[in-house]
Amino acid sequence: MSIVQIIHFVLCWLLIVAVLLPLVKNDYWVFRILEYPRYQKLWLCGAALVSLVFTIEYNENFHVITTAVLALCSIYLLYKILPYTLLSPKEMKSVQPKDAQNQLKVFSANVFQDNHAYDRMLLQIGQSNPDIVFLLETDKNWERAMDVLKKDYPNCLKEPLDNTYGMLFYSRLEVQEGAIQYLVENDVPSLEAVLTLPSGQPVKVWGLHPKPPVPGEDDRSTAKDKELMKVALRVKKTTLPVIVMGDLNDVAWSYVTTLFRKTSGLLDPRRGRGFYSTFSAFYWFMRFPLDYIFCSAHFGLINMKRLEKNGSDHFPIFSHFEYIPVLENIQEKPSADADEMQEAIKKAKQPV
Repeated sequence: MSIVQIIHFVLCWLLIVAVLLPLVKNDYWVFRILEYPRYQKLWLCGAALVSLVFTIEYNENFHVITTAVLALCSIYLLYKILPYTLLSPKEMKSVQPKDAQNQLKVFSANVFQDNHAYDRMLLQIGQSNPDIVFLLETDKNWERAMDVLKKDYPNCLKEPLDNTYGMLFYSRLEVQEGAIQYLVENDVPSLEAVLTLPSGQPVKVWGLHPKPPVPGEDDRSTAKDKELMKVALRVKKTTLPVIVMGDLNDVAWSYVTTLFRKTSGLLDPRRGRGFYSTFSAFYWFMRFPLDYIFCSAHFGLINMKRLEKNGSDHFPIFSHFEYIPVLENIQEKPSADADEMQEAIKKAKQPV
């Protein structure tokens, strides 16, 4: 083989390794972070396949094997991301707004702590007119800048921190009970609250922002996975309608997020509608769906959209739901089998 061919095949096998490594269910960041760019890897695999088809020597076993393995990798990647495209059925039903007393509008955003474009954030919130606002990576500066929200959103839960894990929660709905908790790590808070819709229907809400499995933050995904599984198991036990939202620092197609969905039984409104990739707002070629909103089957989706850039490295997400009790018996909820449930329980109890 020529030098060019050698480089070509080395790059192909590096790509194959990048596809296969996440199949190893290890918490170390190298294995977990490679789950994120599956969409990007699909495009790279496609390009590599096209180049191989026109350059390989079909009488060389190594060439044929490389092409076949790359083709299998492409099929696998397509299988993983297909549920989040328009080619798949919607997991959560679209509904027309009927009963304003049972509707819930949610604005959720990772503000990027060093971003000081406070007015742009306030403008987006004002234009969206949500019922609840959940802001992440918020420090004292962000708390002061957002104080104006208390006029329209008098019910607040705040935990401003300067470690990029602060959170601010504002609600115009009554908060029956609510608290900032530290479920796993003493520097990473989470939100748990019960809100009351105008109709009087209570709704359980969790807001999360675990650490990502990247060097400099956390070398392992253990703490993140533990927090997600602890919440999933709590959701499974509650009888109230549920919303879980926030920057989960995990992609929709990862095995941990899949386990979270199955364990909790919550629906993902993005399935069948699109990726709604929220990070990075700075680099179009490296965008992943990191910011989530999951709902119990009591809700139908009126509208969901990724909003425009506002100075943060994340795009905000706006979601509009309607509580329709009959949907709980109509919408198919994901469920975990016995082995998956044991895995979720194990992750929820593992030391960090």
